[in-house]
Amino acid sequence: MIVHEGHAGEVRSVVFSPDGKSVVSGSGDKTVRMWDAHGSSPIGEPLRRHRYWVSSVSYSPLGDLIASGSWDNTIRLWDPSTGQQSGEALKGINPISSISFSPDAQLIASSLGSLSPFYPAHSVQLWEVQTRKVASGLMRGHSADVNSVLFSPDGAFLVSGSDDRTIRVWDIEQETSILGLRHTGRVRSTAFSPDSAQMVFCSDDRTVRFWDPRTGQTIGDPFTGHTESVESVSFFPQGTYVASASSDKTVRLWDVRTGRQLGQPFRGHTNRVTSVAFSPCGQFVASGSRDFKVIIRRILGEDQYPSVDDDTEPQEVNSRMSTQQIFECLCRAGCIDLSLQMDTRQETARIVSGGGFGDIWKGAMHTGVKVAIKAWRTHALGPCEYKTLKHESCISGPKWIIRISIDYKA
Repeated sequence: MIVHEGHAGEVRSVVFSPDGKSVVSGSGDKTVRMWDAHGSSPIGEPLRRHRYWVSSVSYSPLGDLIASGSWDNTIRLWDPSTGQQSGEALKGINPISSISFSPDAQLIASSLGSLSPFYPAHSVQLWEVQTRKVASGLMRGHSADVNSVLFSPDGAFLVSGSDDRTIRVWDIEQETSILGLRHTGRVRSTAFSPDSAQMVFCSDDRTVRFWDPRTGQTIGDPFTGHTESVESVSFFPQGTYVASASSDKTVRLWDVRTGRQLGQPFRGHTNRVTSVAFSPCGQFVASGSRDFKVIIRRILGEDQYPSVDDDTEPQEVNSRMSTQQIFECLCRAGCIDLSLQMDTRQETARIVSGGGFGDIWKGAMHTGVKVAIKAWRTHALGPCEYKTLKHESCISGPKWIIRISIDYKA
């Protein structure tokens, strides 16, 4: 467990960088801070420009910008490599309670709060990242402060949760609410599964619940166990677990398939836990609290990860293996299955090299992480035509090493 201290106010929001190397936090002390996700040191100096507390932080899927929303009515963009503000602030007319980058990193969604009952907001708004201009009008429909706004991973939905005890799905083009769900308590936080098929939300009724954003129907029974309001939820990158943070000072891990809590609650905070986030690899959880701390934990013990000893047998992957055998071999060695995060619409894919060994494609996952792609041409009722590269590489992780050697085959 890594405990980061340095904020002079409550930590209101935490998020991992797309590469998983750092955690960003926003605080009531009006600052944004970057922390080493695998060490005890802060990264650079605090980012100071806000005049009121920072309510929400979001990392661009491309990894080149950090966005922070504040109750000073602004959204500020920061260059994580320099710690400097990038361009002008996005200035609104109401406090910013939550922000979220779109999967293509072109838009930022914001939800608005109210400093005074005489100037209610209760709305959602979009901003263009490149121009720093408003991209929509105020999308109204909620009757109380909006606590959470989030794009679905596939970009098809924009969802908000509010103190009016409702969740709403928005048509971005028409700027109208097209679907809603009424709940029994104030909706504090929302999160999507990696495939966008379901979302999880939490409430001050102490429950964690699931919802189908396409049909508007709840899924299964609520997850119960917290003894006070649940403040934040986060989906495991592979969709099998959910983490929840609560005013009861704990973070809990849930199995989505069974609805059961995994292990004992994570303890360590001494005050309300306000925010929780999974790392992109799924091995770590970060949490922020009113105790001014950011805590990063492994969700599994050291003995539950594959180890690399001198006598460990290498895991061989060769061209004679089926696709399923390759997947099973890599998973046994500790690799994380990222197939659910691929950009299935192929909007980001493009050829970067070609030749006798076949074309090499560059693409991105829907999170914005860049990956190499090898295209296979298939024909109905026919064999698979492919060419592979003469290449040998060593893939390593925290507790595993895999060496892959592939011979040329035409």
